[in-house]
Amino acid sequence: MDKVDKKDEKILIELIKNSRTPVKQLAKKVGVSREVANYRINQLVKKKIIKKFYTEINEKSLEFKRVGCIVQLKGISEKEEKEFINLTAKNKHVTYLGPIIGKWNFAFDIIIKSEEELEKILMEIFSDYKDKIRKYIINSPPIESEFFSAKIFVSVFEEKIRKTKEIALTKKDFEILKLLRDNSRIEYSELAKKLNITGNAIKHRIKKLENSGIIDSYTIAIDYWKLGFEFYNLQIKFLDYDFRALKEFLIKNKSVKYFYRHLGNENWDLYIGLIVRNSEELRELLIKLREYFGEKIEIHDLYIVPEETKENILPDVVFE
Repeated sequence: MDKVDKKDEKILIELIKNSRTPVKQLAKKVGVSREVANYRINQLVKKKIIKKFYTEINEKSLEFKRVGCIVQLKGISEKEEKEFINLTAKNKHVTYLGPIIGKWNFAFDIIIKSEEELEKILMEIFSDYKDKIRKYIINSPPIESEFFSAKIFVSVFEEKIRKTKEIALTKKDFEILKLLRDNSRIEYSELAKKLNITGNAIKHRIKKLENSGIIDSYTIAIDYWKLGFEFYNLQIKFLDYDFRALKEFLIKNKSVKYFYRHLGNENWDLYIGLIVRNSEELRELLIKLREYFGEKIEIHDLYIVPEETKENILPDVVFE
């Protein structure tokens, strides 16, 4: 476990909120010199606490859908499981992917344009291991989702005001989006050089992408395990039509990193990502859930996420 002090925490919080924040501005917010801020950022990257600077892009605004998949394997060695996971990670439609500990072996998300694509993509992923798959479940695209990355450091959640506006995208726009996805801190001058257009044109195009809601935010991927956190996924069946109270609970609870709300799943309709310091924190959250919503929820499953093989970053297929 790598320890971070309060200054590092402040840097991480600011970068989670906006990873394009200039070092000079970030240093002022944290209360250190520019040189110290730059050194601390580089150390966080060197220690791999910061895994990536990236741009969150709204796949819905690009007419893509997200479906989740959990897989249970049979008669498979640890080596074969790792090979299977690494092979899945290479698929151009796969975004988030990670092994899980429980009755399921791993989970991943697929980005698709249409339902017709789904069967073909699953065949591509499973073809070499079809005899090793006991079963799998596909989640429908979420009807609602929220991410609260900064809550591991701060208790206050700043809800995003999402704006969407349809705009016609050019090839250059998609090239800009892909470069920002790969590195949200890339300079305007470097973007201009790579794409052979002026810096002012780059700024104008990025502002257009931001205002339309296609660019959702600039943030960082963090290795929570290096900071001593444990990661769990919780599946809940919600037995009430009014979701507002439970949603407010999830937003306010410090351990909830994200949730996806689905319709049509027989066993669960809420998929919750939890980040806790230890099992006592996890137990505390489950007790509160039962206390406040005992008659309205059924806990279907809980499993451990020991690592992330692939971060929740839009795959290449979106930019083709």
